Amino acid sequence: MSNPNISSFLDTIKGIKTETLSARLPSLQESVNLKVLNLKQQKDIISCIADGVAGLISFNRILNDIITTSSNNNDLLVIDRAPAIITLRANAHGSTYTSEGNEINLNDILQKFNTYKPSLTSAEFTHAGVVAKVKVPTLSYENSITSKLEQEVKKNGDDNTKNLGSIYVYEIIKYVESVQYNDIVINLYDISVKDKVAILEGLPLSLNKHIINFIETLKKEEKDVMTLNGVTVEITPGFFDVE
Repeated sequence: MSNPNISSFLDTIKGIKTETLSARLPSLQESVNLKVLNLKQQKDIISCIADGVAGLISFNRILNDIITTSSNNNDLLVIDRAPAIITLRANAHGSTYTSEGNEINLNDILQKFNTYKPSLTSAEFTHAGVVAKVKVPTLSYENSITSKLEQEVKKNGDDNTKNLGSIYVYEIIKYVESVQYNDIVINLYDISVKDKVAILEGLPLSLNKHIINFIETLKKEEKDVMTLNGVTVEITPGFFDVE
């Protein structure tokens, strides 16, 4: 028997209706359907483990791509990443999570996410006449920033001082929607990443502090949800490396 046409076979596989999972996401306050992980996605995730700082940055970008593809929704926010990924991981590798010898059931974490509602998703801060509007970015927008950060980190090489500085600045950029001074309003979504960086670095330090507090508040809330009996679920490449 001769082998079938490989291209035709691959096209057929792509058309197979895969299992879907239900995940309740904080930004929507309702559930969405997610397609289960496939082997290629698993491979892409695991491949980040050996790449150091650059690998960790790529890791979040890959997760974001998986979630937007799996949900067929480009409007999901970064606060949706954790419950979506935990749902996919629990399905692929089971609900048991072990950290430093401590075991927790990921389904218990997902139950906490079912009742979690972020205390804020947008805000406006003013200092010295400068007004900054911030909001939680979409996964897609975060990826547009992350792609540039990956390039910069690769250019920096092993210079960890530069890398940490870049990561710090780019993290803030993702959350800033617009900046206004007098009658001039700059929508950061409409300008290059290079210009975003220049504007952010020119803002008063006190204004940046407000933005950082906004980001840290969201991250603390998420960490609280992802902590059970003193064990915090850490979504790193190793989260998927299950023997």
